[in-house]
Amino acid sequence: MNNHIFLKIFLLASLLFVSQVQAGSSRKVDGDDQLVDAFDAAWVRVINSGKYRKIIQDFAEPIPGVIDATDYIVNQADCLPNPEITPFPAKPRGRFAKILSSGQIRRGHVAGMPWFISSGASTSDWFDNGMYGSSILDDIFAEILREIAKHYSVEQIEVNSIEIPFPFNTTSALQDGIFGTNLSPFSEVYEMFEFVNNPGIIVDIIGQFNAKGGESENLRRLKGRRSTCTIISSGQFIHIPVGSPYVVSSIDDLQSNPSIRICTGNLSTQTANQYFPENVVVTKRQLDIKECYEAIRDGEADVFFNSLPKNPSPEAVGVVGAPIFQATIDTKIVAGTPYWVKGNSVLCKPVFVPGPFNFGTFRECVKKKYNISDS
Repeated sequence: MNNHIFLKIFLLASLLFVSQVQAGSSRKVDGDDQLVDAFDAAWVRVINSGKYRKIIQDFAEPIPGVIDATDYIVNQADCLPNPEITPFPAKPRGRFAKILSSGQIRRGHVAGMPWFISSGASTSDWFDNGMYGSSILDDIFAEILREIAKHYSVEQIEVNSIEIPFPFNTTSALQDGIFGTNLSPFSEVYEMFEFVNNPGIIVDIIGQFNAKGGESENLRRLKGRRSTCTIISSGQFIHIPVGSPYVVSSIDDLQSNPSIRICTGNLSTQTANQYFPENVVVTKRQLDIKECYEAIRDGEADVFFNSLPKNPSPEAVGVVGAPIFQATIDTKIVAGTPYWVKGNSVLCKPVFVPGPFNFGTFRECVKKKYNISDS
């Protein structure tokens, strides 16, 4: 009987210990949850006030007269703009409290071609080109931070943008820091292909570079991180040249003909590869509009797949002899981008490449066996 009572007491104590560990872990990651909640609360207020629409309407497209942002940027209403049911977190804790007290937030980003070089030749220019002092993604981010600062009565929060180097390991940048590419592991300036193995800066948030539907470091992003409301979305469109030997009038026509080669850019490459697994997908990383025009002209690809219902003319982006395109085909696929915050169920570690060097920028992220954070 005494042994039986002792066993009961031991089991009860064990359960209490596990629950305390879980509660302690939950408290540790509360600041990350609060960061997501604060961004969501600020976002619905930006929408509700009409500021979001004004930012879209005021965007100065890189090549005027082609297409307006209001025609291709979509607001996905996964967070309705009702401030009353979307409160800001009370009693800020953890990393969120530090952001408010320091007045700084570390945003991870992937640097693209400077606007004065790309100037409309990349699909990404039509979302965040930085020309004429107008940039949709930066303007929305600043407005969200303004709402957060106003609610908590702090000074405007400064954005500390930290470049995530190739191969753009955004999940591990959130989880355990940017590995890679500077002799000082805590430097904010990274050079590509510097072989170091020390963790660098852990960013607080990833900007609108990664869509909700994608994968990073062999994990679905929605399983490897926390995400905010969808901030902006855009459709996916097929552009087929006049005189093409292929008849394409829908996404189904393209899927049913694996001999059609698809050219695309960074913003649509995962979508194209997964929706058209039998087709050859050629991804142009720098100036996808210009380079896909050239690829189709030179017989390396047959159609162009990107997130604009209307592209600039080949002449406008410096391509001579490119084909004229038929009417755009809407795939009815919409890709949306949130802000990403650290998750609590993923572990990341460096993966070393065999050879004379250990290339520390390659990472491997896996789901934890137990959903208990050890951060």
